[in-house]
Amino acid sequence: MIQKRRIELLAPAKDIETARAALLHGADAIYIGAPRFGARAAAGVSLEDLSILCREAHFYNVRVYVTLNTIIYDDELEEVQSLIWDIYHAGADAIIIQDMGITMMDLPPIPLHSSTQCDTVNPEDAQLLEALGFEQIVLARELNVEQIRQIKAVTTKPLEVFIHGALCVSYSGRCYISQAFTKRSANRGECSQQCRMSYDLRDSRGKLIREQEHLLSPKDLNRSNLIEELLEAGASSFKIEGRLKSVSYVKNITAFYRQCIDEVISKYPDKYERASCGTTTISFSPNPSKSFNRGFTDYQFHLPTPEKPKAHVVNVHSPKSQGEYLGVLGKSNSKSWNIKTSLELSNGDGLLFITPEGNSGGININKSLGDGQVIPARPLQIPQGSKIFRNYDQAWERTLSGKTAQRKLPISIHLEIESSALKLSLARLDCPTIQVNQVLDIILEPAKRFDRERLLSELSKMGDTPFEALDVQLSDDGTEYFIPLSILGQLRRDAVSALIDRCVSEAKPDRSILTPKMKTLNRAILPKRKKFVADYRANISNKLAKAHYQAMGYAAPSPAYELQEDNSALLMCTKHCIKHELGYCTRENKGTMPYAEPLYLIQGDNKIRLVFDCAACEMHLIKA
Repeated sequence: MIQKRRIELLAPAKDIETARAALLHGADAIYIGAPRFGARAAAGVSLEDLSILCREAHFYNVRVYVTLNTIIYDDELEEVQSLIWDIYHAGADAIIIQDMGITMMDLPPIPLHSSTQCDTVNPEDAQLLEALGFEQIVLARELNVEQIRQIKAVTTKPLEVFIHGALCVSYSGRCYISQAFTKRSANRGECSQQCRMSYDLRDSRGKLIREQEHLLSPKDLNRSNLIEELLEAGASSFKIEGRLKSVSYVKNITAFYRQCIDEVISKYPDKYERASCGTTTISFSPNPSKSFNRGFTDYQFHLPTPEKPKAHVVNVHSPKSQGEYLGVLGKSNSKSWNIKTSLELSNGDGLLFITPEGNSGGININKSLGDGQVIPARPLQIPQGSKIFRNYDQAWERTLSGKTAQRKLPISIHLEIESSALKLSLARLDCPTIQVNQVLDIILEPAKRFDRERLLSELSKMGDTPFEALDVQLSDDGTEYFIPLSILGQLRRDAVSALIDRCVSEAKPDRSILTPKMKTLNRAILPKRKKFVADYRANISNKLAKAHYQAMGYAAPSPAYELQEDNSALLMCTKHCIKHELGYCTRENKGTMPYAEPLYLIQGDNKIRLVFDCAACEMHLIKA
């Protein structure tokens, strides 16, 4: 018999409120920041909140992963090791890390997951991580379905892939542009978002090619149409980006992908199963376009040809939320707009427009008059034919501000009626070994009128409890007894309380025997990463990370870029290509680009030289 593969929907949370929303709306796992050392410095929770969240999540067999995915400095090593033990004692199921120095620490038996910051892009990378003892491997966003399939062929560990949210234009873990220009390191969780800036593009003669465009700003990821293909390739965990996003965003996107994944699982019930428990019921229709997005891309890269060109993945108009497309602007004036749309608009809705010339801007609706007629918040004349998007929907946000989901565990209920006792049994249908028996000693009298259906209805009432009664049965000794509903209700409540306690006691965090052994592994026999020596790209920022690479046999490991800036370093390595954006991809056409190379991006005093590696289909950014 083929063992089913557990499929995980992994949702983000910036705090415990957002985590609870993810839990109710169908997450199988939640990732959240530690008090320090997360790649989103502004998103972290206290150890007390983490402990509370773990207890609540484990009730549904939902896992909690804690991000500790920055590089670490020497004077922080002791604090990090202590924090990992605290996270372990709080009940977390795994820690997501980037810094290999952590693997040289004295660690508790908590599973380690590799961060996307580890830049795992080929089978050799995955083999190394598995050999080190990592329990889950997070792949680079740039990998396509076939590349994921090749990696799965050489590892037994679950593969985690991003399916939705904001994208880093550079390979994660290899972006140094923020550190170079603002002394804020992306590898330290302090990215200054240089990729979202507007740039002039000039050639080597100074000719202006593009003026103040967002040439490095990717659209947002949406792989909802690739779930089945990604599963077939070997992905098991589907990750939503967004540890800084709002509660409404997490509700909407988690619910949307819950439906997408459940649809595929129901199609292949012998191959896949959900990684957590409970039935999620949503009271709204999820729609990703209504939440923050810059337009969508599936970010599937391949070597392009004239017959199969590569898709454009950046939104050059604006790094702000684009939202859902409404339609084009009809004949209008500065005080009254006619938007050709079938969607209903509301007072206070936020709009983004892109003119036929490519200029963009935003404005709110002061008053909606119906049929696409609106009065803007201030007089503003834009050209007819401009594309109009709604990036804030008042009615939608009001809906999502209320209760929009519930999550219930299915149970069976059996009441055994005797003349001197009531025996009530409750059991989890998804895990029948979790059951409780409640007995009430009571002398019962024969009923003048026995109402079986009323008793079944009383037993089925679960109210705001986390249970849903799907199988309710009665049995007796042949005599129909009178049972006061108040007595039966109290017996049910006592049994439910006991079942909750039993579920809590049965819920245990994941543990790994491999993690404590990492420190003493014979690293000399581990597979090396072939694509680079231990230069600045290895992000070695502390003595333990240096010792790790030295033990693997790397000669003279170099310090991290944050410790020793290298003027020849690639500030970014991207699959996005500006030459392709201009229409001069050498793989797609044989036309000659009419601009003298190298090309330069210029933003204020910052100047970046572009190098095109067409053989690898990559673009490199170097400080000029």
